[in-house]
Amino acid sequence: MLEGRNIKIRPIKKSELDHFFSILEIAQMKNDFFPFNVESEYNFKKDYESTGFWQDADGLALILNFDNEIIGMISFIKSIFLEALELKYIIFEEKNRGKGFMKEALNIFSAFLFANRKINRLQLAIPDYHRASIAVAQKCGYIFEGIAREAIFSNGNYLDVCIYSLLRKEVKR
Repeated sequence: MLEGRNIKIRPIKKSELDHFFSILEIAQMKNDFFPFNVESEYNFKKDYESTGFWQDADGLALILNFDNEIIGMISFIKSIFLEALELKYIIFEEKNRGKGFMKEALNIFSAFLFANRKINRLQLAIPDYHRASIAVAQKCGYIFEGIAREAIFSNGNYLDVCIYSLLRKEVKR
């Protein structure tokens, strides 16, 4: 488990699967762009049984407050083309946003990945309209690299995404 001043980050426990799946379903309905694939409940649980949502090429962790309530999630996946890990994150409920939880989680998780993976680059692909997420990336030291035009499809539209990266040597220690 990773611990910060206000949050904890850890893999999901089997006893949390049902609750977490319902959180994901609600979040997917509420968000215009939801950066995670939500499968059927059967496939979701089957995937957990076979991988625990944590492997060399990808992983998913919960973000919890100190009351052990799930407030968000953060994940990584190995890039197909680049020597990089791509990170995705979300704070689920509006009441928990704007409090610095994601900034803390992204800093902690980025440092963890650099310390535990043979990787030199982390990257984020953020929809260009998502100013709060862009602000989090910038506050965590991620550097803007450019726009990937119409790179993702969401709700019937192609969206431009801002590409941000952080190199191992740029991590705040």
